Amino acid sequence: MAWPQSWGSLSLLALWGIGIPAVPVFAQLELDAQLGRSRVVAPSKDCPACDLTGAELPGVDLSSANLKEAILKQANLQAADLSQAILNLADLRGANLSGADQGGAFLWEADLSQANLQQANLTGANLQVANLSEADLRGAILAGADLTGANLRQADLRGADLRGAFLEAADLTGALYNAQTQLDPTFNPRDRGMVFVKN
Repeated sequence: MAWPQSWGSLSLLALWGIGIPAVPVFAQLELDAQLGRSRVVAPSKDCPACDLTGAELPGVDLSSANLKEAILKQANLQAADLSQAILNLADLRGANLSGADQGGAFLWEADLSQANLQQANLTGANLQVANLSEADLRGAILAGADLTGANLRQADLRGADLRGAFLEAADLTGALYNAQTQLDPTFNPRDRGMVFVKN
């Protein structure tokens, strides 16, 4: 991966337990992630295609960040601010995004399969053709989100807010919902293969 020559617009990194300067910052960040020891306090907001597998980033501010095609498998982004972030084609399989703010985020064709999105804010997010199969979306806010063509097979949507969401051609086969799931009055979950559960 080629690293930019100018770092003037990049935020500084604080890496714990490394004991060496974080230069080049992206290379060090990726190395730490690969070694399972990345503990990033303030990563750069311009890191497309970065490999952050397993990175520990709880509560981090990545609002409006460019993370297109980034690899964030099994990353901990609990309560992170990803509002307006660009995560198109990103790999977020099994990531912990519980309580994260992803309002207005761009997640076109992102892979969020088996991700933990409990209580996440995805208001107005672009999730077209995204893979959310088996994702835990309990209590998530998806109001106004664009889920056109998204894969939501066996996703857990209990207590989720889907009012105003665009669900054209979305695959909801086996997705769970309950009495607390908020849907538009004209939307029939059973016709879309969703499964009602009492709890």
